[in-house]
Amino acid sequence: MEFPRLTPAAFICSLIALAALIPSATLQTYPQENNVRGAAPAGKRGASARLHAQTLGDTAIVFVQAPVIAAGRLRARFPEGSRLVRLQPSVSREVTNLTPNFFATADPRVSFDGAKILFAGLRRSDARWQIWEMQADGSHQSQITHCEADCLRPAYLAREGIIYTVVENKNGVAHSQVYFSKPDGSEDHPITFGPGNYQVETVLKDGRILVSAASPLVPGLKGSTGLYTLRHDGSGLASYRCEHQQTAVRAQATELDDGSLVFIKNLGKQEKAGGELAMIRAGALHNSTLSPLAPVAWSPVRLTGEELLVARKNPQSPASPEKFSLYTYDAGRGAFGGLVYEDSKLSSVEAAPVTAHAAPRWYWSTLKPESKEGYFICLDSYHSVDAPRGRLAANIARVRVLMYEDASTQERVLGEAPVESDGSFFIAVPADRPVRFELLDPAGKVIRAQKSWIWSRPGEERGCVGCHEDKSVAPTNRWPLTLRRFDTPTRLGVEPETLAAH
Repeated sequence: MEFPRLTPAAFICSLIALAALIPSATLQTYPQENNVRGAAPAGKRGASARLHAQTLGDTAIVFVQAPVIAAGRLRARFPEGSRLVRLQPSVSREVTNLTPNFFATADPRVSFDGAKILFAGLRRSDARWQIWEMQADGSHQSQITHCEADCLRPAYLAREGIIYTVVENKNGVAHSQVYFSKPDGSEDHPITFGPGNYQVETVLKDGRILVSAASPLVPGLKGSTGLYTLRHDGSGLASYRCEHQQTAVRAQATELDDGSLVFIKNLGKQEKAGGELAMIRAGALHNSTLSPLAPVAWSPVRLTGEELLVARKNPQSPASPEKFSLYTYDAGRGAFGGLVYEDSKLSSVEAAPVTAHAAPRWYWSTLKPESKEGYFICLDSYHSVDAPRGRLAANIARVRVLMYEDASTQERVLGEAPVESDGSFFIAVPADRPVRFELLDPAGKVIRAQKSWIWSRPGEERGCVGCHEDKSVAPTNRWPLTLRRFDTPTRLGVEPETLAAH
């Protein structure tokens, strides 16, 4: 089931910059000190690197350089270290090392005014990844997070907020969640819950956060990840598109001007870094492959219009080891363009233009922190894109709700609620706890079972059109029977609150 976030009132109503560059005078060249094994010091490229400055014009970029890139674990991408460098063709054809004082750096994100860079940094190989911020010239570095776990993949939000990914080790297995905090690291708290290994991808122009996460309950698709959206307060979790046709890891997404999404899709077992370039056009229900070749791409990012900066793996030769280099890519034509930067010893990945860009929209949170429950309203559980003619034929009598227990990593039944003759139901469940739903016939037999976890935040009121409904179809304009008793949801696992939200 897909549950877009709706207040009751909104649910009922739904039914009836010019880009500014960093001044070149601020560019700082560090001494010839190097934090990456096997790398030539910045300013000493010689014949080991090639630059095609005309592909960038005056646009400065920052990107990560590393001798080795490993697939799989987020916190172990750069086992031999990495550095964050800046390239500004209008000033110099040399790259400038911005992080000589770090063992490894990753995930650069440029602020909306183009003046600062948010990044993940590892001061020593035996330390924890933390989120840092610095000026776009590498000066005034300040540590934002002080995580006991690893903090990576940050992103700026509008109105003084940031998000990032926290990776913890539980019983020898890495688990990740998305956190929100103020720009100084204060008021940090999780906004994703339960299994799934949620990781930050990007912030969309409409203000939603795009994350990648696993679908642990889908039979036969172990190891797959999908793209999901939610808001900065953790409300409104929903799949971006339903892509269950094949086992694939989907990550490293960027948004184009028209709202289309370009990302990396790895169809293997992530034994090697990189994958195919794939796109979900604005309004399309499924993705299309842009580069149907062997996995060669990494970290696409919008440069301008439909032009991207993409790290592309060059074929290995006796004289040159297999490395990633930066190229342009025209998403409209589906073709790689010119070489931007190449180094024979280091891979160049995770590029970001150092330009001003528009801040995303901001959603005012309507959560009630004092509440211990959240709410789900389903309009018509018979409606399903997977069923013949879009509707389930069996007679739905009740909905069973199951909750995931973090301590035991097991699920337990919270209870059942009646489903009205029009397929609607209205329930209250414990807030911030992963739940899923099973539709039952009059004999108690399961008709359809949800195969992923979802949650409702404190006081959040969520609505869904149906059971895995077609996102391209609008609901019928009618008043669901379950809302005739609007102030009395069926409470499962929660007691009535003194100051009820309904």
